[in-house]
Amino acid sequence: MAQISELEIPLELNNDIQWHTLAPGEALALLQVDSAAQGLSEAEAQKRVERYGPNELVEHGLKSPFKILWEQLTAVMVLILLAAAGLSLFLGKFLEAWAILAIVALFVLLGFFQEYRAERAIAALKKLAVPCSRVYRDGMVKELPARELVPGDVILLEAGNILPADLRVLESANLRAQESILTGESEPVEKSAAALPSPDLTLSERYNMLYMGTQVTYGRGLGLVVQTGMQTELGKIATLIQAVRESMTPLQAQLDRVGKQLALAGVIVALLVIMIGIYGGEVLSQMILTGISLAVAVIPEGLPAVVTVTLALGAQKMLKRNALIRKLPAVETLGSVTTICSDKTGTLTENSLTVTVIEVAGTRLDMSGNSPLSQLEPTRESFKYERSASVTLLLTGIALCNDAWLEPVNGTDQFQAIGDPTEVALLRAAVQSGINLEKLHQNLPRVGELPFDSGRKRMMTVHRWTPPSMEFLQPVFRFWRNWGIDTTQPYLAINKGAVDVLLTLCSSYLDEGGNLHPLQAGQRESIMASNNRLAAGGMRVLGVAFRLCDKPDLTLSDERDLIYVGMIGMVDPPRPEAKQAVISCINAGIRPVMITGDHPLTAGYIASELGFSGGDAVINGADLDDLDDLQLAAILDEHSVFARVIPEHKLRIVEALQKKGEVVAMTGDGVNDAPALKKADIGVAMGLTGTDVAKEAADMVLRDDNFATIVAAVEEGRVIYDNLRRFINFSVAGNIGKVAIMLLWPLPFMLFGLPLTASVALLPLQLLWLNLITDGLLGLSMGMEGAEQDVMRRPPRSPGRGIFSGGMGLHIAWVGLLIGFVGLAVGFVYYRAGQPYWQTMIFTTAAFLQIFQALATRSTYQSLFSIGVFSNRVMWFFILLIAVLQLMALYSPMVIFMGLKPLPPFELMLCVGLGSTVFIAVEIEKIILRRRRKA
Repeated sequence: MAQISELEIPLELNNDIQWHTLAPGEALALLQVDSAAQGLSEAEAQKRVERYGPNELVEHGLKSPFKILWEQLTAVMVLILLAAAGLSLFLGKFLEAWAILAIVALFVLLGFFQEYRAERAIAALKKLAVPCSRVYRDGMVKELPARELVPGDVILLEAGNILPADLRVLESANLRAQESILTGESEPVEKSAAALPSPDLTLSERYNMLYMGTQVTYGRGLGLVVQTGMQTELGKIATLIQAVRESMTPLQAQLDRVGKQLALAGVIVALLVIMIGIYGGEVLSQMILTGISLAVAVIPEGLPAVVTVTLALGAQKMLKRNALIRKLPAVETLGSVTTICSDKTGTLTENSLTVTVIEVAGTRLDMSGNSPLSQLEPTRESFKYERSASVTLLLTGIALCNDAWLEPVNGTDQFQAIGDPTEVALLRAAVQSGINLEKLHQNLPRVGELPFDSGRKRMMTVHRWTPPSMEFLQPVFRFWRNWGIDTTQPYLAINKGAVDVLLTLCSSYLDEGGNLHPLQAGQRESIMASNNRLAAGGMRVLGVAFRLCDKPDLTLSDERDLIYVGMIGMVDPPRPEAKQAVISCINAGIRPVMITGDHPLTAGYIASELGFSGGDAVINGADLDDLDDLQLAAILDEHSVFARVIPEHKLRIVEALQKKGEVVAMTGDGVNDAPALKKADIGVAMGLTGTDVAKEAADMVLRDDNFATIVAAVEEGRVIYDNLRRFINFSVAGNIGKVAIMLLWPLPFMLFGLPLTASVALLPLQLLWLNLITDGLLGLSMGMEGAEQDVMRRPPRSPGRGIFSGGMGLHIAWVGLLIGFVGLAVGFVYYRAGQPYWQTMIFTTAAFLQIFQALATRSTYQSLFSIGVFSNRVMWFFILLIAVLQLMALYSPMVIFMGLKPLPPFELMLCVGLGSTVFIAVEIEKIILRRRRKA
């Protein structure tokens, strides 16, 4: 290909450049980089930062503080309250106007600060994931934050690196990258520096390109930054996802509808009271103010604040349980989830391969418990000395024929294993079994190797060895002499790879007694049968063989006449807490579904271990391509485990479940999961392994990538929905009671044919006071209520059910009428008795009626005494505060402004006693409901 000059393509980059078709030198020339080892100068890098911007994904979804405040102020109920305040000011009733405005300000500010904090939470999490990179600048290697990278930077690549930008590979030494988050390919992809001829290759076929967010799993190399920030492949998908418009959740729609209905009811009731007052001869301005106050009483203006605070408190509780809620409404929606579609790796499993089985000389050793091989002493009857030598040889082999390494953790005496997950698992097994790596590498330094190759399915390392100096290998050395092996040869070659491949290179094996035998057909079949059994159990199996040789620089032709030692079985084990979480799901009527790109055998094994239904019948993703929508729906009725799936399959499964009426939570960590995360009712992104794009598309982020955390969040979601229903129950019933007192006040006088000189039962300021201290304070404490005993033993609620369903509407009606009847009765009796404090009796009784109503509403079915009288300490704090405020209104100078009269002690205690009637009535209702549920 002809050399590209600076003049042919300007430095202003665009997405039409096919970087994978350019040779390394051409890519460097295009970006005006003199040499890879020199890199950019700091001055040039600064210019490019100004030209291209910082290397980061831009979150466009954040609302400005002004927009959040505007949305709070333009809510329907708030607008009505503001109108009421304006009318009060127009009528010259400044005290009432300021009382209404105080209510509005309190709830608007609460809503604003909670939503503002939620909007900023995900941005803070994203900053924690920004990696650093080692970069050539001015001919020196410097470590820079990924945010400062620019096109033209040359990066040193090593195993474990998270790639900070889109790169063109310049040099590759066995370089491999895990790109599943972007392409869906589960296996690492080998990378090379050679140019590719075709411009139309897919991302997974561009073997000389590396992409932002993917990870180097093996080898080393150099990469040239070609795109940064939103111009990367990750950034392009982020842009598409952020363009999706969001709609209201079922709860938001229901609350919006309820708010508008109550607002309309408030206006109607206000007009009725105004007409009644005018008919009774009251002053028009006074009745307009009374009507406004009554409308304020009907409207649950505390609802937006209680919803926001309840959701925010729930989000904080979830955060303590490692679930970061990105969008507050998702807290409640979790409570109606009927299906959880979960990935396997890292969510249901530990995302860490672990050696669980070692098979040496025909004997299988189980390492799945807490006892490493170092605890299996030679003196134990179950572990012969000959096997100890063979096991030692195997462990030595997996430690030496290994490219993982240990890296000290800063500030501790601990070490962290770095490298390919498979090799890390092998290294850990060797170390945990007593192998001293430092001593091993000193005595057996690597002097040659044939790296792993996907075509050969094996690797070989050659080590110089000095037998007398290796005490821990003395048993092996003694047996080698017995076997007739020439131990004078200075080099030890170790092969590790697929068992079936290694057997073709082996001519002998070690039997159970540690003796050397020719490898005949029968022994090969026996070894392969063991290999197949382990693989069928969901394990990844590797074999180990060795030979002694006289030279370090071996070739492929030297891989012959090996001695087969044994095999290692590895599995990504289920998380200990995942099984209980799956059981909790099933008990709660929630169906867990596993959707993974892993092998069907592995998926089936994990599903069986965790108790998934249909775990013994795994559906392969390729089979889904042949199914239409009806057939897929039928498959979903019977099967819960799907393997070898691609992003399109995940999206189809989510859509099919939603068409069946399911409320779906979907987990994911990669860009390829983003469409399904966005489509699901609740998208759950992985906080540890997830990309920024996945987090952007999700409603919730798991900080520990744990399935049990999802279940805990679902439980919290159910509690929150219960608390919101409790508040609506409490608020609307109390408001109906106050409306009944105001609207029906003339009725007893009419029934008894008595004259009525007072057309209103309560003054406007008295109504506003009751509304603020009861609805506002007690309503907020409803959001603090804990979970009921059966919260995770009942089926999910249907999203189509109304907010007043399940008998709550009838309950609200009779409780509201009871409050109204008691208030009317005490007012009528004291009015007829000629007591000047008759209105104060209504006012005080109404306050205590709602206090006792709040206590009774804490549980739908359980008695207050069974859930704990004082278990909601916040509510009791507000009850004491309300009692103090009520006494101040009666016995301080406030009594004049409120239009009240001080009550004698007996009448005060009578108001408290009358208030308890609603508590007694609701507790009797609960007894009846509990008996019906048992019947």
